[in-house]
Amino acid sequence: MPIDVETMRAAEFPVAARLLYLNHAGVSPIPASSASAGIRVLQQYRDEGAFHLRKWVESSDEARDRFARLIGASSDEIAIIKNTSEGISLIAAGFPWKEGDNLVTANVEFPANIYPWMRLEAHNIEVRMVQAREGRVRKDDVFAACDGKTRLIALSSVEFANGYRNDLAGIGEYCQKQGIFFFVDAIQSLGVVPMDVRAYGIDALAADGHKWMLSPEGIGGFYISRDVMEMVEPVVLGWHSVRNRFDFEQYDFHLSPDAKRFEPGSFNTVGLAAFGVSLQLILSVGVGRIWERVRRLTEEAIECALRSGYEVVTPRHPEERSGIVTFRVPGADPKLLWKALLSRNVVCSPRSEGIRISPHFYNTSEEISRFFRIVKEEAGSQRAAGGGGGEKE
Repeated sequence: MPIDVETMRAAEFPVAARLLYLNHAGVSPIPASSASAGIRVLQQYRDEGAFHLRKWVESSDEARDRFARLIGASSDEIAIIKNTSEGISLIAAGFPWKEGDNLVTANVEFPANIYPWMRLEAHNIEVRMVQAREGRVRKDDVFAACDGKTRLIALSSVEFANGYRNDLAGIGEYCQKQGIFFFVDAIQSLGVVPMDVRAYGIDALAADGHKWMLSPEGIGGFYISRDVMEMVEPVVLGWHSVRNRFDFEQYDFHLSPDAKRFEPGSFNTVGLAAFGVSLQLILSVGVGRIWERVRRLTEEAIECALRSGYEVVTPRHPEERSGIVTFRVPGADPKLLWKALLSRNVVCSPRSEGIRISPHFYNTSEEISRFFRIVKEEAGSQRAAGGGGGEKE
């Protein structure tokens, strides 16, 4: 059954009446129901202080359960985190490294999935950087970089600049056979591309909610498999990390038996309320249906770009595609073009010396066509004027 896009746009996405919004790989607008949930918590803070605090904290159980359903995990394997960087750092700092170990990542990762690993070099852990070829992280190149000292592979589900979708199943299978820990930065796929951590052999995963999960910044989910949970030391501890988190006077230091041990302290309760509602919206629409619609929209975008004579940077093979389309306009400066598009209420990003768009399920074919008409007009104006060659991911 197709998504009722017009009803959804009217009910949940007022942004569609104000902006041509094609930047869900950057920061997404949040649905009206999610905003209302966050506002309701703020109003309760204003009117009743912490009267509802325990209820707010316990609402994290709903968010964990929904995040778990989104990725094919169990809710006891989920922790609420502030952002993807926090989740990556939990693994980097808590993993049982030994001097001389190495890890493998790629040279096209967003810095959040690079810097925590680079910090380990001070402890004689080697970071091996696979060089992407034609924007693709070839799994054979990843495997070739591994040896008997490789303890971990860290990659994104989808590369942020050109939208290349890594072969998680193939890499995960290799990791399981070799006894290598597999970490995935999933921020560029959760909410738009189906995810199954068990089928893909993923040991740990992190994603902030502010992109495809249609949530505010500063709230996200962290997955760690039951099979490896005891291996990773919780390096940031607090009153939330223990089994009896509401017993403030006994100092009964027993870590929570599940992933909540990685939650040190108070939640962003306003963001948490919105996060839970956004996750429920995505689950109710269905990630499979969302992915089918976004795949069609990105196909239309690629066709429009090619017909316009633009260079498509995004991989074309269906198995390598995601919700991102990046293209280059000959003779146009991408940052000047991006600023010109912003001036016309078109929201996208400059990436890979081109323009990156990332439509979600509530966007339409008409918006894709209109976007490329505006690009043509602004690129023409830039060329006529003699033009040549801060935001998130």
